[in-house]
This record gives sequence, C-alpha cells and structure tokens, in this order.
Amino acid sequence: MARGISVGIVVALAALGAWTFPRLEVQSDITHFLPAGDDRELAELSRELTASSLNRTITLTIEAPDGTRAAAAATALAEKLAEVDEVAWVRSGPDDELERAFYELYFPRRLGLVEAPYDDAWIRGQLERLRGELGSPTGTFVRRIAPEDPWLLFMEHVEALRASQGADLHVRDGAFVTGEREQYGVVILASRASPFEGPASRRLLAAIDAAFEAVNDDGSLRLEQASVHRIAVRSEQTIRADIQRVSVVGTIGVILLILILFQTPRHLVLAALPLLGGMVAATFAVTTLMGSIHGLTLAFGASLIGVALDYVAHLLNHHHLARRGASAQEVLRRIWPGLALGAATTIAGLVGLAWTSFPGIRQMAIFTSVGVAAALLITRWVLPPWMPAEPKTTRVHAWLAHGATRFVDALSTRRRLLWSLPFVGLMLAAGIFTLRWQDDIRALNPLDPTLVAEDEAVRSRVARMDSGRFVVAFGDDAEQSLQRNDAVYGALREAVDAGELGGFRSLHPVLLSAAEQTRRRAAIPEDAWSRTEAILKAEGFVPELFEPFREALAADFAPLRPEDLDETPLGQIAGAHQLPIAGRRATLTFVHGVREVEALRTRVETIEGVRFFDQAELMQSAYGGFRTRTLELVVLGLFVVFALVLLRYRRIGLALAAFLPAFIAAGATLGLLGWVGMHANLLHVVALLLVLSMGVDYGVFMIETLMPGHDREDGPATVVSLLTACLSTVVSFGVLAMSTNPALQALGLTSALGVGLSLLLAPAAWVLARVDPPSTPGSTHPE
Repeated sequence: MARGISVGIVVALAALGAWTFPRLEVQSDITHFLPAGDDRELAELSRELTASSLNRTITLTIEAPDGTRAAAAATALAEKLAEVDEVAWVRSGPDDELERAFYELYFPRRLGLVEAPYDDAWIRGQLERLRGELGSPTGTFVRRIAPEDPWLLFMEHVEALRASQGADLHVRDGAFVTGEREQYGVVILASRASPFEGPASRRLLAAIDAAFEAVNDDGSLRLEQASVHRIAVRSEQTIRADIQRVSVVGTIGVILLILILFQTPRHLVLAALPLLGGMVAATFAVTTLMGSIHGLTLAFGASLIGVALDYVAHLLNHHHLARRGASAQEVLRRIWPGLALGAATTIAGLVGLAWTSFPGIRQMAIFTSVGVAAALLITRWVLPPWMPAEPKTTRVHAWLAHGATRFVDALSTRRRLLWSLPFVGLMLAAGIFTLRWQDDIRALNPLDPTLVAEDEAVRSRVARMDSGRFVVAFGDDAEQSLQRNDAVYGALREAVDAGELGGFRSLHPVLLSAAEQTRRRAAIPEDAWSRTEAILKAEGFVPELFEPFREALAADFAPLRPEDLDETPLGQIAGAHQLPIAGRRATLTFVHGVREVEALRTRVETIEGVRFFDQAELMQSAYGGFRTRTLELVVLGLFVVFALVLLRYRRIGLALAAFLPAFIAAGATLGLLGWVGMHANLLHVVALLLVLSMGVDYGVFMIETLMPGHDREDGPATVVSLLTACLSTVVSFGVLAMSTNPALQALGLTSALGVGLSLLLAPAAWVLARVDPPSTPGSTHPE
C-alpha cells in the first residue's frame, strides 16, 4: 500500500513536470525587480516604458566610405528587413507614405498649426517667400498648394516637425543619413514583440545580422545599433549560462556527496526525488500564479537542490546511524517533528516576501516556499517504502559517525569553547555598522559596457537623448495630457535659453492639443483675407487665383486629434511619446544635456500634472525605501519563526537556544560583508532571510536531540546530518556566488556564508539550553 502511494505521487509529479516545462516561459526583464514605489505615478510610468513602442524601436546606423554608399545601404537594408516577420515597421527615409501622411493630416489643418502675428509686415514677408519658393526646386509643389496656402503655413509646419524629430538627420537619395560627411546611413524599425520576449528578439537580431551581411557584399560597411533587444538577449544568455552552471555543478556536487556517503544507486535516486519534485512543484506554482518565471528566480531555485537535501540527509543518516534495526517509518516518526518544524520555519521566514511590491522577489518567495514544502512531503510519503530494511554503513559514513561521536563527547568538556562561538559571531556582526548599501537596480543587472557604448554612439548620431530622463505631462485623457504638453514645450524652450538644458525632442510639433489648434486658428483676424488680397495686388499677384484660400479662411475648423494619426507613419512617431498609465494618459518629452536638474524640475513641475522623470533617481530612492521595508519584513519573519519554535518547545530557553545561533549567524554574515568592504543591495537582505529560515533548522535539529524519545545515538547522527545538509547547501549556493550576475552573486554568497556560519554556531544551542550534549546514556534532557 505504501509503495503504491509512493509510485502514484512520483507519477503525478512526472506528469506535472511533463506538462509544465515544455510550456515554461523564462523572462529576463529586470523590471520584475522594479518596486511599485511611494511615487506610484512615476513608478507605473517606469513599468509601462518597458513594454512601450519606445523600447520596441531599434535604430541602426551603417557606416560607409561616403554618403552615396551609406544611403544606398540603408535603403537596401530596410527593404530586406521589411520582409522579416518580427518587424512591425521599418523606415530608412521620408518615403511616399510618410509624405502623403504629412499632407493629408496637416494641410487641411494648416491654419491651426502655426503661431504668427498676422500683421501686414508678416503677410508681406510670407508672400515674398512664396515668390522665392516658386522659382526653387520645390516650385512645382509650391505652385500646387499656393492657391490654398499663400502664407506657406503647411511648409513651415512640416519643416518644424522634421527638425523636431532629428536635427542631425539629413535626406540623401531618398534615405536618412547623418554624420559630418553623411557617412552613416540610418534605418529605424520596431519589433512586433517586447524586447524582453527572448525567442522573438533572438530571431529579430539574427535577421538583422543576416540582412546586413547580404547588403555588405564588399565588406566596406559597418553596422551598429541602439536597442533594448540586444541588451535583453545578452542578459538572458548570461542568466541561462548561470542556471546551467548552478544546475550542473550543484547536481554533480550533491551526487558525489551522496555516493561518497552511501555508495549505492538506490540512495542517489532516493535523494534525487525530493529535489526534482520540489523543482517541479515550485516551477508549476510560479508559472500558474504569474504566467512566467524570471531567469533569476529559476537560477535561485536551482539552488533548492542543497536546501531540499536537508530532509533526505536527516532521514538517511538517522536510518543508518541511530537505532540500528529500526524501520525507515519508525525513524521518520521519531525525527518528523524536527523536520516539520525546520520546514515550517523556512517557509514562515520566506512567505512574508510574497507581499512585497517586487514581482521578482515574490516569485523567489513562492518558488522557495513551495519547493521546500514539496521536498518535505516527498521525503515523508515517497522515500520510506523504498529504503533498505537493513542499511549498510559505508567506511566513510562510519568514519564520519565516529568523528561526530568524538566531537559530541568533546563538546561536553569544552563548554567555554561553545560559549565563545556566539561572542565571536557577535564580534563579526559589528561589521554591519561599516556596511555600505547600493540602492541601484543597475547593480542587479549590469550592462555590457561595449553594448552600452555602441548604443550611446548610435543615439548621439540620430537623436540625442539623456537615458532615462523625460518630462512627463499626465492627463485624465489624451487632450488634457496634450494641453499640458503644450505648456511643457514653452517651458523647455525657456530652459534652453536659460542654459539649464541642451535640447529636447517633443510631441508638440507633431500633435498639438485640440484646444491649442483652435486657439491658433481663432488668432487669425477676420480681415486677414482683405489685407492679404491688397498685398497680393501690391506684390503683382493675381488675387483671384487665391480664391481657395479665401474659402479656407471662411470654413469651419476641425483640429487634428490623436486618433487621426493612427495607422499612419506619424502614429509611429507619436507612439514613442504617449503611454496609457492606469487609465490616464502620459505624454513624454525627451531631454538631453540637462545642466541644472533642480532648476529644470522646478520650472516644469510648476505646470499642473507635469513631472520631471529621472529613472535612476527614482529607482535609487525606491530601492532605499524598499530595502528598509524588506528589513522590516525580515524582522517580522523572525517573530513568526521564533513563535513557531516556541510553540514546539513551550519553553523560552529552548526556543532561544534553537533560534539565536541562526540569528547571530545572519548578523555575522552581513558583518563580514561590511568588514571586507563589500556593497550590499536588496537581494542581500532577501538572502539574509533565507539564511535565518534555514539556519534555524540547524538549531532546531540540535535541540530535537534533547527531547524525550531521543538517545545518545541521535547526537552523532544529527551532527552528520547537519554536516551533510550544510555541505550540499554551501555547494549549491557557492556555485551561485560565482555567477557573473551581481544579483545571483548576492544571493549565493550571503546564503552560502550564512548557512556555513549557522552550522558552526549550531552547537551553541546545547550550551544555551543549559544541558550537556547528548553523548552518553546519562545525558540530561530538558524537562
């Protein structure tokens, strides 16, 4: 019956894994570790930016020997990329579609787009310009529009619009080029999928490389790009490599440990079942609750190998070393209270993190909690029926048991040494006061400096913009947001004149608010036609040819609205500046060369609904606050863990004996980081809670040997079990500490160091309990 239940559980887990892993979606988006923040408006904006069309845009520059070759290469590359499925749109120059959109959208509304004095001097100046344009290369187009627009308002607006979208871009042979010698051809495209959708981004980047290789037939061209896609893919590759390294090295380490101790394939399989089952259950839980799993969570979860082995190690070691002849079920019943309490303290310490505003940390909390619970239950219900009835102790196992017996006996005569352990731990913990905190998300996911340099070089050639800095005009609807953006445009022009700002790129020339367009149209005086007609005659024009202009002045005015830009190339430009934010609208203005941050902030934030957004500053502030709150969660977790231990032992002395070694070890871990001059971040705090949760297990297992029902053999068996569990955990997290990703380094280093210190301090539990270590039949048990 027991074996039937065991087989059923294993089959169910195998089916769950077969269903989960083929559907597994691994994310590399670092925004999983972005907090909601106290400033919810700006924090929500930061999140929305990751999925916006702005982040889906890729800018390519092709360096060529001369402008003609650069223009031809840009055109050819754009034609090839237009055939790629992952490309939503691509543009290498002002094509017919863009020019047609300019005309169809702006010409009918030309009277509401330009702000002018409309006095006689201005009108005369515009008509003189008209005369000059008629004889220019654009004369054919001017002759076509002049009867309806002798003031050339349409041309003025289109020139302002083009200038606002990239003053560094020029058009050569129908293609965008830039550079002093126009040696860079420019291609701009957008992906259909988010840059953080790994498979789609990899296909797109491969397609770009293949298309460029076909264009660069003579090898004279050089391609550079600015995109989030390549940075995201590189980050994903790094995380995947870390996952593989952690999984392979950690698994090999655990396999060797089991084989050295027990030297039978059966024990290896028995040890693997809780580990694999915990991974399957945890992955299923996270993907079911959250839809996907972050690479950092998966890499961290791979270290569950070491943690889950704790329960297997206790069962196997006690079966081999304590009460020889007892069945596996009997052994399990004796040690089950300690195993259950150990798992409960681990889960209780982590579960509080599930309420943080960091999706990534919530994932880690859920993953670890579910994984630990699953590993414990598999150890309880799956392993005992398959354990050998008469276990054979290997030479290594016997040597360890003998050494553990001598160690336990020695502790009874070296009580001062045991007392010294907590004091040494407290001295190490004093390093906390020298610890420096790094509240910067970039520290969790550093970027390849080569990619960053290339990204900045491309952006500087095409459209200068300070990374992560915007002026944002919020509104309850698009129109209110645009009205506030109109005011931002004026304020930023003043900031440029005042030397506070180098420049900016605004949606204002592309899309004015309807109210501003209406105001500008209303500013045209009623006698505009009569005065224009008189000046036309004076300048030698035939007024009757401009009758369509007179009719336009008399017609009703319909302003341009955001929806009019949809499905046009200008809609793509507008999309980079507009975002929906929690039922509201935000219009972004990109700035560069900010010289006086506070002066600029004060200038724009005097406008209602307008904020200056500095992502690095926002994240640093948010992380500082959330580090403090996470520490508060750690403290709350400590109370919960201590309450569980006290509930089990019902004596404050025993509860403190089980709890304090881990508490001191956690403080000593942070203290060591401070003493060696390391910077700590939020994930060090998360790992600290993991150390406390797991470290308490060691104190619990020590105290369990003093409880009624245990004898002298339980002490050495517990020491061997703790050593086995600690080695497996340190191996798993030690590999994580060697990761190239600082977030994983923080988790791995803190966990490995803390768990190791917890083991060293665990014997102090016997001293704190004020009893002799259970090495002899006459050992004193707490009453």
